[in-house]
Amino acid sequence: MKDLSKSTFLFELIDEFGIFRLSGEPNVLTDDSYNLFCEKYRTLSIQRDISLFNYIKSTPKLFRAHIPHSKWTIAASFQVVWYYDELIVCDPVLQLINSDQSENEQRKYNLQELLSFLNKCKDSIDGGYLLFAGDNIFPIKTGAFENDSQLLVEVPQVLDAYEQYCLMLKKSSRINDNPNDNLTQLEIHYDGLWGNFRTMGVYIPPHVLNENKMVNGVTYDFITTYQRLTRDELVSFNKEDMLTSLKNEYSKDISIVLEAITNAQRFDTPILFYRNSDCVAAQNYSTQNKNMVADTTVYDCLVPYVENIPAERLFEVRNNIPNAFTDFRAYLFNIVQNTMKSTDNPAEFKHIINKEMSSLMRKLNTEMENAKSKWTFQGVAAPIVMMTGSLGLFSSGIDYSQLISTLLGSGGLVQGLKTWSEIKSDKNTASLNPVYFLWKAQQY
Repeated sequence: MKDLSKSTFLFELIDEFGIFRLSGEPNVLTDDSYNLFCEKYRTLSIQRDISLFNYIKSTPKLFRAHIPHSKWTIAASFQVVWYYDELIVCDPVLQLINSDQSENEQRKYNLQELLSFLNKCKDSIDGGYLLFAGDNIFPIKTGAFENDSQLLVEVPQVLDAYEQYCLMLKKSSRINDNPNDNLTQLEIHYDGLWGNFRTMGVYIPPHVLNENKMVNGVTYDFITTYQRLTRDELVSFNKEDMLTSLKNEYSKDISIVLEAITNAQRFDTPILFYRNSDCVAAQNYSTQNKNMVADTTVYDCLVPYVENIPAERLFEVRNNIPNAFTDFRAYLFNIVQNTMKSTDNPAEFKHIINKEMSSLMRKLNTEMENAKSKWTFQGVAAPIVMMTGSLGLFSSGIDYSQLISTLLGSGGLVQGLKTWSEIKSDKNTASLNPVYFLWKAQQY
């Protein structure tokens, strides 16, 4: 086995233990086979962590980020992995086989489901775009941050950011024939990093209680759909205690955020958060801990979002014309940096970026048509989308004076690379236009 740092041994173990048939369907996995797989994987992962530690330390200038462990980690990784040199994530296989939260049969089933997915992403792992790290690199010790997380959740800015991820709902239930007497059913749902939390309550108009109008009981409505509820409405119902009950869930997530900061600092590795609330917590933690050397910048930002293009196509084009891809990233850095100097208004920011990108796309299309290129221009979808940040990057302990803001999928991220200013384009290729990479990716 070569280069353990890339976790390619995973696929060798899949073959060794016959996890799947030739058709790709899962084989029957006996207890002995499962236990042997787990034992060997744990052993190799320790060796992998040693190799990975040395590799990360020896390549500090690569364009990489760490995505903290959560139920969204793998999905978020494959939204952005094509764009990065490397993403480092907590090893999902280790997390599964070390878990004791399910029966053995369920864990075997879950393992095969996970391995089936990872097998489809083999190119990203074999190529070293996605790196798995075990407890020796990113130890999971969220309990160490319990006190700090409880303090942070009381910071108004942090609390407000997490409440933005709460779905607040209401609907009426009839008490009698007078609609003014209706009881209001209340629910709040919070989708946390690892779990879902639901809190319920009811509001009864005071006059109903005072006039004893509930003699016939309450008819709860189980059919009508809920309506959205605002925080101000909830407070007007005197049900702010429902929000208070959620703070413990926020605190658990903040502990993961703080743990991720501490772990990533060992490698001077920026952290890519899936949600803006986690990035806000990271910012405030940095402010409150004066001994922590940190430079945190979060923007509403943009991404080269190429709709309907498969990830394998993006990798293919990236590998076939690496200069064009490098030019494209350098171009994004420059355009975002310059635009941020001129405006901080999201709508205006979006307009400026779209205008520039569209102009380059039109110019490239004309050039290709005039040159009678061998490629047929099939039309280019809007390559970028602007959204407020729900995908943020927190960089700590390193000099990220040069930052590029990009948006992927459902949010934004901030990415840093010192060496972009040193990039020189290959003037002998068709990638003189910095958006050539996007144009080429569309030709499939």
